[in-house]
Amino acid sequence: MRSVLLAVGVLSVAASAFANPYERSVVVTGINGAAPGISPHGFTGLNFGHDAKLYAGSVIGPGIYRVDVAQRTIEQVVGAPEGEADDVAMGPDGSLVWTAILSGELRARRPDGTITVLEKNLAMINPVNFTADGRLFTGQIGAPDTLFEVDPAGKKPRRVIATGMGGINAFVDDGGGGLFVPLAEKGAIGRVNLTTGAVTIIADGLSQPVSVKRDSHGGLATIDWTTGRVYHVNAASGETKRIATVPPPLDNLAIGPDDTIYVSRPSDNSIIAINPDSGAQQPIIQGELAAPGGLVFTQQGGKDTLIVSDAYGYRYADPVTGSVELLPFDLATNASSAVAVTTNSIVLSYVRRPAVVVIDRATGRARYTLNGFKVPMGVVAEESGDIFLADYGTGEILKLTPGATPDRVVFVSGLQGPVGIARSNDGQLIASEAISGTVSRVDVTTGAKAVIARELAQPEGIAILANGKIAVAEVGARKLSLIDPTTGAKETIADYLPVGQMFTRSPAPVFMPTGVTTAKDGSIFVTCDVDNTVLKFTPKNN
Repeated sequence: MRSVLLAVGVLSVAASAFANPYERSVVVTGINGAAPGISPHGFTGLNFGHDAKLYAGSVIGPGIYRVDVAQRTIEQVVGAPEGEADDVAMGPDGSLVWTAILSGELRARRPDGTITVLEKNLAMINPVNFTADGRLFTGQIGAPDTLFEVDPAGKKPRRVIATGMGGINAFVDDGGGGLFVPLAEKGAIGRVNLTTGAVTIIADGLSQPVSVKRDSHGGLATIDWTTGRVYHVNAASGETKRIATVPPPLDNLAIGPDDTIYVSRPSDNSIIAINPDSGAQQPIIQGELAAPGGLVFTQQGGKDTLIVSDAYGYRYADPVTGSVELLPFDLATNASSAVAVTTNSIVLSYVRRPAVVVIDRATGRARYTLNGFKVPMGVVAEESGDIFLADYGTGEILKLTPGATPDRVVFVSGLQGPVGIARSNDGQLIASEAISGTVSRVDVTTGAKAVIARELAQPEGIAILANGKIAVAEVGARKLSLIDPTTGAKETIADYLPVGQMFTRSPAPVFMPTGVTTAKDGSIFVTCDVDNTVLKFTPKNN
């Protein structure tokens, strides 16, 4: 993937008020076409509006965006927290309707900008679309796997069309009084009779189809979530023909007025245009990261490498060029918000899942999964196999020993929002507490805690420099600071960082923890969740 190393200038007079011993640059770039302050995090649902613009939803970084596919630009039309959109649709009157899957709501923005809730208490509500005559339908992808008709005005009760369908997802009007629906659990495309609810399979033998749309000639296009395959489907004969294969995951698709197929890949915020005849692919919107968290500087394959955790799976980044390697997709184990490494293992935690996963560095496969945590944050991995984990939800640092009985003990308790942990140069633990605004030293033998620095603004990620100083991201002030571990004195080396993004179903105010790591030459790397970048701070005396 392409990436550019850009020098970033001083952002304001205030930012130049201190003598900065570090040079700031962008290593991993954000999303092309996004204006400043626009921060998509994993595009999902896609549909064209009456204005010929493509509307795209995002769930984890809640927002809805309007994409000009000709100009390749993005603007936000609904922000956080209301814009938690898995799928989107445009009504005849110009109302924008979307499914807030994690909140269990169907929401609408009227032409005058008013946002209303059309339906509530629909767990795993996912697909939504209008038919040509203005009827509105939505569905739940989990049990009871139901298709509903909904009053677009939000006044009449919803009507159940069918249940137990087989994994219904993003559907489309069939042009004859029914719907074409993907049935992910059956690997099939079906047609639904909207009067009786009967489902007729028209094509099968697919893997996990998650969206189907109709082109101007009545043909169908569908995509597979896990394989990345894009198919043409003949609705009359059931014949399927592969058009293209895109690195998965693929979440949704839309078909433009010229029958170009647009697919969303949430793992790197990509929207990709596909020629329906040749299968030629062209990224319209392209990113590198979806929702970055912690990161670590290490060697991988004999090269200096940044391993960056991400809500859509960890990945490798070149610390010089910024090129990013998107690894084989495995949301079940690789979704992460913090990362640590040993010689043989990659250890991942994720704020949205109560688990810690140990990955074999040689094979990329999970070796252990430890469950039962509340809100896992920072991790430190030991060559012995032991792991230290900060649990933000319980205010503890746990010592984990995969395979042992018991496999965890409480090492430190009574912390106020622990987020970042790291090993100091003398072998002790350094921990940040976002709520109390402190950074402390923790004795690895006794668990005794001694505060090093106070009155920090929501400290999150931390890293230890060769001279013993502690680099800490003060997310509440959008600063990167250095702390002297002996005196507690603080030096600000960067401000106006693009950090502090809200993420759905992640703990406020931290949400996705900002990551900090350091290289052997003293350079400091910071993940920025607002614009999905990785910044580098290089000592000027290098």
